[in-house]
Amino acid sequence: MKRILIYILAAMTIGAGCRKTVNDTIGGQTPDQRIAAALAAYQKKLMTAPYGWIFVESTTGTAFNQGVSQAGPKTVFGYFMQFVDSNKVLMLSDFDTSMATTAKTSSYRIKELTRPALIFDTYNYLHVPCDPDPSISKSPFGTGYGWGTDFEYSFSDSTVPTDAGDTIRLTGNLNNASGVLIKATQQQRDAYLSGALRGQMTGLVSILEYFKRLSIGGIIYEMRINADKTITFTWTTAGQTTSQTVYYYATGTGIVFTTPITNGALTITGLDNLSWDAVGSILSVSVNGQHGTVVGATAPLSVDINAPRRWWNYANDNRLYWASLSGFHVNGKDDAFGIRNLVTDSGYFYHLAYFPRFFTNPADAFIPIMVNVDHLTINDYFSAASSPPTYTAGGRIVFNELGTVGTIPPGGAVDNSDAVLYNPAGFYLVQTGPQSYDMVLASNARSWISWFRPQ
Repeated sequence: MKRILIYILAAMTIGAGCRKTVNDTIGGQTPDQRIAAALAAYQKKLMTAPYGWIFVESTTGTAFNQGVSQAGPKTVFGYFMQFVDSNKVLMLSDFDTSMATTAKTSSYRIKELTRPALIFDTYNYLHVPCDPDPSISKSPFGTGYGWGTDFEYSFSDSTVPTDAGDTIRLTGNLNNASGVLIKATQQQRDAYLSGALRGQMTGLVSILEYFKRLSIGGIIYEMRINADKTITFTWTTAGQTTSQTVYYYATGTGIVFTTPITNGALTITGLDNLSWDAVGSILSVSVNGQHGTVVGATAPLSVDINAPRRWWNYANDNRLYWASLSGFHVNGKDDAFGIRNLVTDSGYFYHLAYFPRFFTNPADAFIPIMVNVDHLTINDYFSAASSPPTYTAGGRIVFNELGTVGTIPPGGAVDNSDAVLYNPAGFYLVQTGPQSYDMVLASNARSWISWFRPQ
């Protein structure tokens, strides 16, 4: 018995000698204390920027909804943010002019997830492009997706908050959108809060013509403002036409390009000091400190002569149709005739379609496509056009009405859309992507419709 007790005591002694005590403190702090310190440091970093932050968010071109992804255009949005006490943030946005004018205050949290995260937990301007309702987000991805932006972000800098300097990088937790917070200057803060952001945005869209020409340094650039918040610059040098498309966002002092426009030695990083002269219909701007002007034009700087035939033949040869989500833009107004609000016995508006050789006689069709319960159908009234359309030597397409199917209500969205389509001046076609075109009324370039190939 004594021998057994000796063995037990010896084993206990050896076990005690081999036991290790884990010390997970660093600098005298436990993991929980270090996390709390990091979160507090991020909070302090955001709040102690005396003039707030400019937040630029860029999407990847993919949006997620309950694990299902949808591909679409990339885009960039710009915001002004001022983080204050009680976890409140004051915000302005370049999403539209109303959000550029009225500052909105909401709440936010800094929380530990897989890594420290910045979460905007009440609905604010960041949530609008995320909204699953396309009538709110204006998303081209369809219902449920928004633009692929985020409102919960992880801090993605590989340094501690105190060493982050004047920029903080973020990554969206759902859609992987990238964001950067840039510390604002007093001039920038004052410009935002004075309403200058709205002025810059309004100046950019005040020219009603689709074709906009910037004159700077003896060179004329054609500017095309696209729905995905890009601007396409086109210019001609020594008979050679060049185009470059860049993303942009608006600030209180101008329009910033995410990548510069480069033409030889001239680099254009944005447009500053936009000032609209309503009497002369001239937009004054500054480029690299040099004064320039932007005016409207009724024709493209370089006409794509083959675009009308290419547009019509593509749909005809593939037995497809071209679709538009919101019909005609007229005199500065999107969906000028309210086609998106169309409700008939056939259902609710889904998109507008131009279908080559819809009829076997043959004839084309200009048709609202409707949603009826759980399927798509054509509207019970629409117009028919001659097939193919007329092509002019100057690069225009002219549509000729043959008749109608059903009774089109006079003065309604379909009737007004027909009136533009069958204008005898015809249209210029501008290819905006591999499977997308803008069709611009040639008489004054103040009416146009954007076509895409539906999936």
